[in-house]
Amino acid sequence: MKIAFVTGGGDSAGINSALARAVLHGREKYQASFIGVRRAFEGLASDNIEEYLLPLDEWDAHRIFCAPSTILGSSRFAPFSEENKSWAPEKIQSNMKKLGIDAILATGGNDTIGSAMHLHDFGIPIIGIPKSIDNDISGTDWMLGASTAVDFAREAFRSSAVSAETHARVSVNEIMGRKAGWLAYLTGISTKADIILVPEKAFSLQALVDRVKKLQDQNKSVNIVVSEGINFNQEDPLFKKALSPESEDQVLRAMLSEKPEYDEHGNIKLGGVGVIIQRILAMGLKCSLSAIRQSNIGFSLRGLTPNAFDIILGQRFGHRAMELLMDKQSGIMVGIRGKEIVSVPMIEALPQYTLDALSDEELDAFGVFFTP
Repeated sequence: MKIAFVTGGGDSAGINSALARAVLHGREKYQASFIGVRRAFEGLASDNIEEYLLPLDEWDAHRIFCAPSTILGSSRFAPFSEENKSWAPEKIQSNMKKLGIDAILATGGNDTIGSAMHLHDFGIPIIGIPKSIDNDISGTDWMLGASTAVDFAREAFRSSAVSAETHARVSVNEIMGRKAGWLAYLTGISTKADIILVPEKAFSLQALVDRVKKLQDQNKSVNIVVSEGINFNQEDPLFKKALSPESEDQVLRAMLSEKPEYDEHGNIKLGGVGVIIQRILAMGLKCSLSAIRQSNIGFSLRGLTPNAFDIILGQRFGHRAMELLMDKQSGIMVGIRGKEIVSVPMIEALPQYTLDALSDEELDAFGVFFTP
């Protein structure tokens, strides 16, 4: 059996560990052969696919099992988008036949798993391995990369919080999280954040200003962790004030007026919300920007060397994925529930796994800020 690996979407720690274990297990037990395809479905659908191929054997597996990111590169190419669905699936199928590829093992997040499910429906054998620092796919407690990202973010944001305590100021720390706030929530808890802002929960900007002022009066410093995907109510009075032509902060006005960009899956390209919160707080508190420090670790969360948890999880995922492929399974994603590695139909994995799974009481207790 010849198996192709692809890695779609944002990179994360633990991907190479999964690929390495699948190769070692597949070659030792089943004498399977493996090929990596650079740039995921974009490479697999290319007219010159030979330029995207990377043969993989035991030596490669031993070399990469704890390497950061992915040796295959990545892309957000969507084979079933309106633009590509008329030709890309057929091209992938044709390239697989030309190269003698029997099945695909795909690591990715929501968009990649969605594309993988469509390829399965198209008749292409495929197994998915979940990876995303957002930890936002259903059917699994953890995805590759999330644990490592939280470890790194805890170190970065805790030092920011200590500095804010030293200088009696507000610290705003932006972290990734498009629709699910797990990364901000877990990082916020581990850094003793006073306020955590997440995409799932709406809040009044004035109420946020009031909460920060109250905490300043009590503790002098305030530690805030904010997901990049938080939503602003455009009818919020402070939002309207910041957006008006007479706004006292024209940089803030320009940021709020900026036309969004989209990726190939239709997702808004995010980043910069920490600066927006910093400037809104400065406006609401009537203080200088220097009294509110802002940091954003952004893509630093992706290219990290995996921690022990992600190395182990990657190897367990790779082992189970290989077993499923050899059992002629398809349209399945591996996952972990508790300590058990499980098999999840891709259709069940696609709904977004968000903080709505937790009670408002728990979220409030650990600092998630929201208003009715």
